[in-house]
Amino acid sequence: MEIPELFSRIRLLILFVLLAGMPSLLNAQQQGRIHGQVFTMDGKPLSYASVKLSSTQFSTSVTEDGSFTLSVPAGQYTLQVSYANYIVFQEEVKVEANGVLTLERIVVKSNSTNIREVIVSDIQRNKFARKETDDIARMPLANLENPQAYSVISKDLMMETAATDYITAMGQVPGAVISNGVNDNGNGVLLRGFSNSGSGNSNMVRNGMPINSRAVSEIFNLEKVEVLKGPSATLFGAQVTSYGGVINNVTKKPFESLRGEVSYLTGSFGMNRITADVNTPLNKDRTALGRFNIMGMTNDGFQNEGKVSALGFATSLLFKASDKTKVRFDADVYNTTKPLVAFLRNVHKLPYSSMKDYPLPHDRSLTSNDVATNRTNVNIGAEIEHQISENWTSRTSYLYNNSGDKGSIFMVPMVVDKDRIERRYRIFDNYSMNFSIIQQNFNGSYNLGATKNKVLIGLDATFYTDKNLYMVPYFAILDTVNINDQAWKPLTRSEVESSRGKRSYGDGVDDSKYNVLSAYVSNVTNISDRFFLMLSARVNRFHQGDIKNYNPGQPEVKDEAGKVVQRETKESYTVTEGYNQVNVSPKIGLVFQPIKDKVSIFANYMNSFTNIGASYGLSNPNDPNSELQMKTWKPEQANQLEAGAKLEMLDGLLNATVSYYHIKVKDRLRMVTDDASTQDGKFKSEGFEVDVIANPVRGWNILAGYGFNTNKFEKGEADVEGLREAWTPKHVANFWTSYKILDGKVHGLGFGAGMNHVGESYMNVEGTFKIPSSTVLNATAFYDQSKYRLGLKFNNITDLQYWDVFGKPQRPFEFLANLSFKF
Repeated sequence: MEIPELFSRIRLLILFVLLAGMPSLLNAQQQGRIHGQVFTMDGKPLSYASVKLSSTQFSTSVTEDGSFTLSVPAGQYTLQVSYANYIVFQEEVKVEANGVLTLERIVVKSNSTNIREVIVSDIQRNKFARKETDDIARMPLANLENPQAYSVISKDLMMETAATDYITAMGQVPGAVISNGVNDNGNGVLLRGFSNSGSGNSNMVRNGMPINSRAVSEIFNLEKVEVLKGPSATLFGAQVTSYGGVINNVTKKPFESLRGEVSYLTGSFGMNRITADVNTPLNKDRTALGRFNIMGMTNDGFQNEGKVSALGFATSLLFKASDKTKVRFDADVYNTTKPLVAFLRNVHKLPYSSMKDYPLPHDRSLTSNDVATNRTNVNIGAEIEHQISENWTSRTSYLYNNSGDKGSIFMVPMVVDKDRIERRYRIFDNYSMNFSIIQQNFNGSYNLGATKNKVLIGLDATFYTDKNLYMVPYFAILDTVNINDQAWKPLTRSEVESSRGKRSYGDGVDDSKYNVLSAYVSNVTNISDRFFLMLSARVNRFHQGDIKNYNPGQPEVKDEAGKVVQRETKESYTVTEGYNQVNVSPKIGLVFQPIKDKVSIFANYMNSFTNIGASYGLSNPNDPNSELQMKTWKPEQANQLEAGAKLEMLDGLLNATVSYYHIKVKDRLRMVTDDASTQDGKFKSEGFEVDVIANPVRGWNILAGYGFNTNKFEKGEADVEGLREAWTPKHVANFWTSYKILDGKVHGLGFGAGMNHVGESYMNVEGTFKIPSSTVLNATAFYDQSKYRLGLKFNNITDLQYWDVFGKPQRPFEFLANLSFKF
């Protein structure tokens, strides 16, 4: 983008921000009031329940005598009453200007002694379809008003499916493929043909703030996970969004009542897991609230080696400084020990076309427990939310995110031939990665004449550093194993260290850091009560600091005759000079509701980008023999066109989203010689997704999803052009159904079953080595009461032998049993 054009866009953006804010100062909206009472069936006030107008910023709490009052602009709203983070009542209300709307007494369908049981079992109609959130659009916007497809996985669904990790927790996200990552290094998520694994980018945020996927804490502290589909850099930034989407991990927050749950889970492969979740007011008037979560887990794994252990602690504190100001603090620490094993490399040397034909033992590990890596992840956050006026809210947020490990040994298996594998390794003596971000958001609403608007105005600054102290060469050969042997020698840490100690060409350091300054704005205009227009833009300034890389020296190598075939070279460092890039990321969305508040048709144009460091290119890109030049490249761009429909029918009992997307990536670097690149690469990904959540009758819930994706390198290196990206299946499907008896002597008894299907994919772009498709069946049975819950889970009930998209063996049949106590 040329500099004059950039400045022109920035001026337009500033003008747009000013126009968005001025009406709020010039047009005071006429107000009205809502007054009501909330009681339980036995005549007790539901004190400290939350009252909110859906898709707005207006909320309050029920007082000790059961009453509440809200002052809001005139208009039509959906009033929701929630208790213990569950919605227990909602109805449509209309507020007149300068009027007082007095509601009939709201009676929650439960008595005060068993409200928790009734909330979870009965009041939550279509409980897995709760998609209302302020984080998806960074403003209060209903699902049917949002021009973007997204999915929400709640803690209730995690509990029902007995999720013990991110893979099982996210199993019901349509079109998503979840794994432990390409190098067992974090949570790998594939969306719409794009993965966050191995690319250096994460697609994770925590409460809307950037984190790296390897630093995501465990699911014990998650309230829900929101999965936004498609390039989302406009609102979330490029450094934490893959082109397929972004994952927002929403942590547990405190509420006004004393509640808690302690749970123990045990089962196959030495699984032992205990969690505790305690929420409590910290003072008498409940202006100080706290929530505390702990977790401990050990699991031997289904292979002969591969034990995992973990400890976690999380806390969230809320202080109501005044009626208009809330201060939040939250932190979590997660420590895990597990072996790290990369995906199998050099599969092109195998004479087989599929992983199912390769006789590599499914139950034997290429590493050992003795070389496990201990890693600690820390997240510390703070936030101040202030109600500036009836229509404007300020939110100032800060997050510090760190992931680090010392003495970690990373195993890299390399195929030699059909019978042998080299066990290579890389040691990280000290690894530390840090994210710090401060963010300021202003949310408001205003009228422009008779037209209603919601607006977000935001600024953020992100600072990232990492430091790697590692052993070189990168993939040192420890030994070679024969896969036909009954057993191969277990690895020991002392043996790896001893091998490293024999090398005189030792350790190196890589240092990297960058910072990002951004300003963004998003405005949603109600052109009519059925037609919504979203216009959004981000101005992004990226600064990459100097990158220090270590170049290992090489020893002298002689052939059998004693002739020197490689001269000795000394170790050295190179410094790649940093650079600055400024660009604009736009987003446009349209929504039309042919049936008001029941059916919406949406379309969007969305953008994301990747900043690319300087590297060598040709002085004449059309002449491969021209001179090499160090070049600064434009940001790589991804642009999506999407269209679809959303349904919320049958009084909310049927929720569905159907969408088609077309994503084109341009300005990719591609190699034109061994040493030089040019920036004309192109990649295309398109497909469609279906997401259905239904509650046909009381107690019966259904989730079903399907994703189809096709992609190819439209312009790239000769050996990949026209081919499909590796590790990306065309077909992904999920299904889960459960029934819980809500009445009678056996109320609380329930059953569930489901499946996850991942179509075949390839471990190489050439498409010569296939990972076969898999359909994994799971089932559950549970007995849920107000004070306790018993659960049984059966995973992979057909005992299918299968692999993830990176060719790593997955668990055979697994049995889990769970016991929870509630108070």
